[in-house]
Amino acid sequence: MKTKKEIFEYIQNSTNWEIVPNNISFNLPLYLKAGYVLWGAKIQGLSVLFANVKDETLDIRVHQNAIKKLEEISSCHTVLVFDKLDSRNIESLVKKHIPFVIKDKQIYMPFALMQIQTQSKKKALLRNVSLTSDADMILIGYLDGQIKSGMMIKDIAGVINRELRATSQALQVLEALGYIQIEVQGRSRYIYFISPMEVYERLEKESKLPVKYSFFAKDFIGEKIYSGFTALSHYSTLVEEKIKTIAISHKQLTSEQLEALECDKDEAPYKIEVWDREPSVFAHNDMINLLYVIRFFKNDEDERVQEAVEQLEIKMIERLKEKNELICLCRLESFSRLL
Repeated sequence: MKTKKEIFEYIQNSTNWEIVPNNISFNLPLYLKAGYVLWGAKIQGLSVLFANVKDETLDIRVHQNAIKKLEEISSCHTVLVFDKLDSRNIESLVKKHIPFVIKDKQIYMPFALMQIQTQSKKKALLRNVSLTSDADMILIGYLDGQIKSGMMIKDIAGVINRELRATSQALQVLEALGYIQIEVQGRSRYIYFISPMEVYERLEKESKLPVKYSFFAKDFIGEKIYSGFTALSHYSTLVEEKIKTIAISHKQLTSEQLEALECDKDEAPYKIEVWDREPSVFAHNDMINLLYVIRFFKNDEDERVQEAVEQLEIKMIERLKEKNELICLCRLESFSRLL
């Protein structure tokens, strides 16, 4: 029987795929324990279970049923490992799309090939992308603490109130830009971010303002999410301006509504900012998120505004550094438990 090292080296040398052994622990029925030696691994981040066949005289249908059970228990793609196999059985496995490896002879792992090819294509397409509004919003949520490393894509979609497809596309952008890693475990995908301080420092250079345009309005009906100087005065000690600034999504406003609401500044109780995203996501107490406020006013020429923003940013950085330390502590504790 071939060893785990021999099989992994054969696959790696034949495909150039990166294979990392992964410890596994499952409660298995006796017939599976008796029939197979199991090895866990990650191939290019994809979780895979190898089932080294002990009795190669068994009918292929037995192995087919075993693979179904192992995939059900482990939530991993499962690959049969043989020392040798005749051409009739090889043809049968291929027809049934059952993954297998025969040392020094053949590798049939279509799920891995498709996954890795898809990842490579996506990375090539996204090589020159910049942050999208959804991708930026996910990072705001991460810095705010409402999105955390280890969450699944569907959970992140729920937090930002976006469709699963749009969220997946935003995460692909973040992966291409190096903000996250997407870890595949069976048929589930988990998102892991770089440190909060790294995200914050990069966003200072790479982020864009969410405001598409603004106008003065004589009235406003609907949920009020305050932005601009109104939000800055809320978070700081600055005195609020007479004209209140409100942020809305571009999806909320029609050209007819714009025409009906717009007026001269002298007549306006409101300034309306039209955003490329939903400003209520990650808002606090009807105010846009503080991270947006710092972004808006960081380079303002008014000395009073600069001083207020500097104080807010100092507090923000202190909070993010505490998060960094907490993440490091959690990782250290997890590592200690493994020793």
